[in-house]
Parts: sequence; C-alpha cells; structure tokens
Amino acid sequence: MDVPPLVSVLLPTYNYAQFLEEAITSVLTQTYKHFELIIVDDNSSDSTDQVVEKYLSDSRVFYHKNPVNLGLVGNFNKCLEYSKGKYLKYLLADDKFDPHLLEKLVPIMESNPDISLITSNNGIFGAKNKTRVLPFVGLQKGNKVIYESLKEGRGNWIGEPTVVMFRKTGLQIGNFSSRYPCLVDLNMWLRLLLLGDCYIVPETLSYFRAHAKQASSKTNVLNWVDEYNFYKDIKEHNPYQLDHLQHSTLKIDHIIKDRATHCAKGMFRILHKSYEEKNRIAIRKAFAIAYKEKVITLGLFKLIKNKF
Repeated sequence: MDVPPLVSVLLPTYNYAQFLEEAITSVLTQTYKHFELIIVDDNSSDSTDQVVEKYLSDSRVFYHKNPVNLGLVGNFNKCLEYSKGKYLKYLLADDKFDPHLLEKLVPIMESNPDISLITSNNGIFGAKNKTRVLPFVGLQKGNKVIYESLKEGRGNWIGEPTVVMFRKTGLQIGNFSSRYPCLVDLNMWLRLLLLGDCYIVPETLSYFRAHAKQASSKTNVLNWVDEYNFYKDIKEHNPYQLDHLQHSTLKIDHIIKDRATHCAKGMFRILHKSYEEKNRIAIRKAFAIAYKEKVITLGLFKLIKNKF
C-alpha cells in the first residue's frame, strides 16, 4: 500500500510560464523529500504545458489543467481537491521556497498538535528586494494573532499563501472564500486561527516576487472596497470571535472611516476612465460606501491636498 505524502505542495498558476520553472525547482530541491507537488493550471494560454512537461517524470509531480478558467479563488480551492497530505503548503507560481523550508516547518507541526498554521519571515525579490520580519516569534495564541492582525487595520502580516503552512484537518472551517477577493488569504488564516494557535519561525524561508503583473495593489479601488466590507463585517458580526476587550480596543470605527475615505479618493482618481465597464463598477461601489460613511468631501480634500 502506498503511503500518502506528509505534505502537499499546491502550486496554482495562470499565465505565469516565465516564472514557473524557478518555482518548481525550489520545491524539487527541498532537503525534505516526503511531499507531493500538485500543479493546477487555470486554463492558461501561454507555454505552461511545455514548462511543466519536463518535470512529470518525477513521481512526486502531478499536473492538472482546468478546462475553464475558475479565477484565483476557484483555482486555490481546486488545488485542495487534489491534495493528499496531512499538511498543505501553497506556492504561488511567481514565488519560490528556501531549500530548507519543509525541513524546518514539518517537525514544528508534528510536535505541536495545537498549531493551526505556521508562518515565517520572508523575502521580497524581483522588482525590489527586502526582508519582511514578522512582529512576533514562536508559539502565539490564535486569538492573539487574530487581534494583532486586525488592530488599527494592520492587515495580513501573517503572510501570503507561499509563506503559510496549515493542516488539512483545518478545512473543517471551509475552503478559501471569495467574499473578500483581495483579502482571500487573510480571511482564511483568521478562520483557521479560530481552531488553534500560530507558530512563527524567525527565519526567511520563502520569497515573494514583486512584479508588474500582480493582481494585488492598493491603487485598485475594488481592493479598498473589499477592505471596507471586511472591517464593516467585523464591527457588525464579529466573525473572528474577538472577546469584548479586544473588540472595544480595535478602533474599528476609525478603520472603517479610513477605508471609506480611500474608496472616495480612489473613485475620484478613476472618474476620467469611467467609459470602461470595470471602472464604472468600481465607481458605483466606492460611491455607495463613501456616501454611506459621509466621506466624499474628505476623500476629495485629501486627493487635492496630495496633488497640490
């Protein structure tokens, strides 16, 4: 009987053939060997098939191509369907692992059954180069990490999917959600932390590529719309189960007002491109938020101040 791999490395990709070889190589050169590498292509139109083909002779590598494009969240979840490992480790197609990543993370997960997820310091390479050092080290209570991620709108310091490893049993909370597209990873991590704790390794074990094709950007109005809805939901429904003291010190009204102001500023910036359907959609959503929170004038004032 075949023994299932302990780790499933999940590599979702879409039209990233130019980065894919470096990503795959960073997995296959791991010092820890008991893994499977599952590559799921979201119906790319580039040379992804040709790049992957040369690696399929390795019995640890599996390749699946979606017959239709599922989008980022859909493809993340399609990867989960193919996984067999006890631990799940995403690698985005434009990123890469340190050769010792799995060797460092797996023993920590094995010896700490109360950990829901593990993360580490990480590097940025490509268009810019820097190291991101996380604000905490070692074992941290899940509830604390949730609060520290939300306090003052700090956001996803836990890390991108390439940085985080989690247990497959954690999927009892559900798969990745499309509710907040630009916060899809943070939302997943916080839900996982409702089940257990977080371990932070103070070493740089993964690398996030900075380049022009990336989808996430603070200049995208819909990203600010997502953030507004995310924090508004926290105020109204407390989905991450913050205790009374944490909720009262979160400064949630300030965060909501700030995100609404960014929506207003972003809306004004793209008014001259309202002939594009995607911008009309963004303007409608941003205007509704700015009007509701009474920040349209404030957003315009800040935009003019910054320009002049």
